Amino acid sequence: MVYRRKSVMIANDYLVNSGGVIFAAQEHLVPTPAHLQIPADIISNRVAVKSWLVDNEAEFSQLSAKRLAAGIAHRDRSIRRNMTELVDLLASSTELLPGQAAERTSLQRLTAKESERTAKDIMDPMPTIEMRSKIQEAAELIVKTQSNIIAVLTDDGKLAGVITTWDITRAVADGTCEQSVETIMTREAISVAPGCGILDMVTELEQNQFSAMPVVDDRRVLEMV
Repeated sequence: MVYRRKSVMIANDYLVNSGGVIFAAQEHLVPTPAHLQIPADIISNRVAVKSWLVDNEAEFSQLSAKRLAAGIAHRDRSIRRNMTELVDLLASSTELLPGQAAERTSLQRLTAKESERTAKDIMDPMPTIEMRSKIQEAAELIVKTQSNIIAVLTDDGKLAGVITTWDITRAVADGTCEQSVETIMTREAISVAPGCGILDMVTELEQNQFSAMPVVDDRRVLEMV
């Protein structure tokens, strides 16, 4: 999540990964205010970044203290909740061992949390192309974006269909690469709304045997899942 949303590269190292997890947890409890995020125009300038950090040291110290207090409070709430749930579960099923009860509680929480997520929580950028574009242009876009699917748009920017790597491969085999993407696109494209739940999305993907589909709001492509 840190890598995708914050563009922070996390090295494949235990200590660095731990730092990334800690950062994500702190950011979740007390987000970094906009004015304390490193300005984009100096982010590759080590000297400028160091100077900027020194200039903002006092505010970072205040933010750290606020996060520490929030973390302690969150930990205490979690401990109380965990113990309450564990005792209740053990009391309701006397054959359960504490470890089994804790594992069952964790799985229930994960399932509940995942079921609350929607398309807008997990969607990724989707390449788009106009209907009159050539099939070769679509192939070039797939190579550039490394995506297996492209949304085809009408003149007013709304979803007209989708084109996949399979469609392009078939066009190459048929010798029709000079035609427009409109001639080979799938017009009745399956899409989902940004508020669609994960389980519903999985069902759509499995039933239609798709690997991806666009997220659409009022026929306008937002991204894809």
